[in-house]
Amino acid sequence: MKKIMQQLRRVSRSAQALILILAAAALALVLEIGVFHISFFTQDQERYPQTEINLSSMDGWNGEALPLLPENPTVSFDNLSVPARSVTIRTAGPSGVLSGNVGICDEASAYKTVGAGSFQVNPGGAENTFTVHLQSHGTLSRLRVTFTDALTEPVFLLSVTLNERQPLAVNGLRLLLMAFSLSALFLIVHFRIYRREYQFGRLSYRLMNLGVLLLCLLICGGTFYAQNADHSLLRPYPTLEEIRSPEMVVDAYMQQLDAFEKGQIELDLDVNPQLAALNNPYDTGERDKKEVAYHWDRAYYNGKYYSYFGLAPLFMVYYPVFWLTGMLPTTAFAGLLLSVFAVVMIFAAVHALIRLFTPRANLLLLLAGELAVVCGSFLYLMQASSSSFYYLPLIAAAGWLAAFTALASLAFLACRPAAGPVSHIRKRVLLFFLCGVSLVMLVLSRPNMALLAAAFAAPLFLRILIDKSLSWRQRLLESACPFLIPVLIGAAGVMYYNYIRFGSVFEFGTAYQLTESDIRFNSLSFSLHHFGSMLYHYFAESFVYTEFFPFLRFTTEKCVDFGNYLYQEYSAGLLQMPLNFGIFLLVPLLATRFREKKDSRKKLVPACLLVGILILGYLDFMLGGIHIRYVCDLSLALSLCSFIMALDLIHFDGTRSARFLYVIVLCAFLVTVLRGLLLIFSNETNDVLLNNPDFYLKISRMFCE
Repeated sequence: MKKIMQQLRRVSRSAQALILILAAAALALVLEIGVFHISFFTQDQERYPQTEINLSSMDGWNGEALPLLPENPTVSFDNLSVPARSVTIRTAGPSGVLSGNVGICDEASAYKTVGAGSFQVNPGGAENTFTVHLQSHGTLSRLRVTFTDALTEPVFLLSVTLNERQPLAVNGLRLLLMAFSLSALFLIVHFRIYRREYQFGRLSYRLMNLGVLLLCLLICGGTFYAQNADHSLLRPYPTLEEIRSPEMVVDAYMQQLDAFEKGQIELDLDVNPQLAALNNPYDTGERDKKEVAYHWDRAYYNGKYYSYFGLAPLFMVYYPVFWLTGMLPTTAFAGLLLSVFAVVMIFAAVHALIRLFTPRANLLLLLAGELAVVCGSFLYLMQASSSSFYYLPLIAAAGWLAAFTALASLAFLACRPAAGPVSHIRKRVLLFFLCGVSLVMLVLSRPNMALLAAAFAAPLFLRILIDKSLSWRQRLLESACPFLIPVLIGAAGVMYYNYIRFGSVFEFGTAYQLTESDIRFNSLSFSLHHFGSMLYHYFAESFVYTEFFPFLRFTTEKCVDFGNYLYQEYSAGLLQMPLNFGIFLLVPLLATRFREKKDSRKKLVPACLLVGILILGYLDFMLGGIHIRYVCDLSLALSLCSFIMALDLIHFDGTRSARFLYVIVLCAFLVTVLRGLLLIFSNETNDVLLNNPDFYLKISRMFCE
């Protein structure tokens, strides 16, 4: 091996890389065939002959198949006498993923049926066949198949075969992923990327970073492909019946665009006159008791309906697509476009923060951390759930918060020289102006997340204002004014929009929404107990882990001692993403640098941002409740903060303890990536499972073959 490595180092670096990639591909192929298809080589046809069970002798046989009915989704094949290692069942029926299990009786358990395996199948699709490998002892006497999911219509068994000869079928996607992972590992080890520092001006490092960016964008495209079986991009302009549909899933942005096109602010929705006659139209109990029809989750005020959702997705996606095509984007396509924007802005934010806080960043941690930040921010979860328009403003907010972070960091750096050429002044003015624009767009996405932007920028911008090395012209005319002009104009526009709708410049409409409870009664009173509940549900609450793909799902654990109504649905804490444990590095960061007067931003910015995260979390908890969407308000800020602190403090400097900590942090990044990707397949909407069941099963069988 040593001689091979010596010979390898004699060729060019590009040739070395190509050889390593080819070696990784070869090893991946060996693993695919020799590990994942080991059963192909161990099939003993003499000991375990292929046997097809005669279905025509079973009660219910219709001449072509054996139906399993909703009232009895179980079939038992008795009086068998054959050794069995596997059972292969072909099905037909409704489209959608159905789960079930297989039970057996054998010489070890002759009378009691014991579980032998579970399965998932799509009877109406290409993945309509499943194979369960059995661990039977001796001859098989009974085989029982049960669908554990509730059936809405019959499922038909076309054939049941014991010990069916399994083909050598290479899983192309799994092979590609293994080849990619092994290639990355070989290149990292051979070129010792873990020892290198990122250099902004080096082309090879820029190409590596571009590769990670393209990978993140590719995942965005893959997520869109997975969540839409028809992969539709556009939809016709809705009819009046579609706009006025009382269904909860109706796109509020579609309704708002229609209203603007008709020259009005309020939504073009029929208002039930019985709403105005109620003592409290915002009381769900009264509406339901008196059976008053209404439009779910719209703001109702003075006899009109309004949308209280942020307008940013409308301006960023809906109107541009409408002006270009005369059609509207599907919500999934809107989610894709917003996610692409968010990914690009997150990468811009990461590199701006590196310039600001840690210019000597470790190359490998940077590359792995960029992917971890995207996954740890729940961005792919939000995109995978974007068939629900509720997630569109969250994705837009993530993108604009990242844009604000990047621009604020670069604007601060542009103010470091006491003087500079005209081009430098123009750059500084432009950065502050765009920073103000991004803040306005953030407010138009998720107004509450402006608190995070303020928490991040306050230490930086205040330092600029009090920096005596800068002239008053530089502090006011070149910094404060370019930032404040778009902010004040945007604030005036937002306030006016709020006033003409709800009679208050500070009311966005959330107080008047027709949802689970009367939001106006939610209280902001501080309580240590409620603060502790917020910390648990928003940070510490665990996923529910399972042995089956996708191996994790959100919990529905309830907060039962809140004192009044609290909206609670699917959720999980931010610390389930190991990347976010980096926030605890703030403790040694403050401990070692409190005595240092220089570089105060390295301690003030993360400390202020953490305070902002905690305050926003408490506001969301008290005014909103417990839901993964509210947790997503905090996810990007916490991931960026944790990542930058880890990048600043963790280095591969040669000592054993430093190397050990380095490996731990790197593993935390990789686990974060894995969990973030698995959430594409396990989320509130479950679009992949419901809309593209064949693709879901193909991915599942990569892990469960």
